Amino acid sequence: MSSSNPNRHHLIWSYFVESTGIVEVFRALFKSYLESDDMLKLNHADDSVMINRIKESINNNFPIPSSSISPDPEGLRYNAYWRLFGYVIHGKESILTPELKPSSSNMDFNSNLEKILYEIFQIILDKDITIEKLGNPSGLALLLNDLGKQLHNRTYNQIEDVAEYWYLNFKALREFIKDDDLMVKRLNVRSTGEDQRLIELGERLKVPVALKTVYLFVLAEQMQNFLKKIEDTTAISGTGWDSTTATMLSDPHPEFGFDLQEIDNAWFQVTGKDPKADAIAARRGPTAVVPH
Repeated sequence: MSSSNPNRHHLIWSYFVESTGIVEVFRALFKSYLESDDMLKLNHADDSVMINRIKESINNNFPIPSSSISPDPEGLRYNAYWRLFGYVIHGKESILTPELKPSSSNMDFNSNLEKILYEIFQIILDKDITIEKLGNPSGLALLLNDLGKQLHNRTYNQIEDVAEYWYLNFKALREFIKDDDLMVKRLNVRSTGEDQRLIELGERLKVPVALKTVYLFVLAEQMQNFLKKIEDTTAISGTGWDSTTATMLSDPHPEFGFDLQEIDNAWFQVTGKDPKADAIAARRGPTAVVPH
């Protein structure tokens, strides 16, 4: 996933979107649609466009295996999350059988990512002082190159295809959530905002949805662009990250497509970890307590 194609999509996007519970909500909704009219009533005369959209989404989001030598496409998605990030979707742990859970997962991804964010915030904090600078641009460059190479070395074979396929199909699910005709008129979902609509629909279907869904959607967009920037710069032949380009991340250009403050806030809300607060605490001593 280290291609310089600006239109490519990163697997991290699908991971955070799926972590909201949206896939299981629509699994239940589509199952209800196929088996009864308790939740959703459509007729071909008036609703042919919606019916065709639903049929297409059912076929794409919940496909059956196309080959006897491969597991189901959903299993390959969970395998890809594990291989690239060492991540597992909550509640789907049992799907990662020994065959789908290879030992070559990137178990250091999460800790390395948090180290990178911590070092970036140290450099940001250094801008306000002239002595005792704690930022280490050269060390940050090493971390960035290491993470970029770790990700690149796990993107062979089907990983990029998996990322693109599920981006397009999870995006279609999100479009259903934003569709007033389906949500309000057909399903009587009255909440506003994508996250609140998903939570309300999940409650109706008795399917759990993450309370931090709004922050998971933020991480999907922000982390996609952040990781693409890390990978693309790492992949530049013979150069990659150095102290100068690493320092640029502390004051990112709008075209980078991510906001470090939004990443830090959403990361804290979802994981309880706060790289920015940790960077501030390091300047105040080991006993300092830094409120978010």
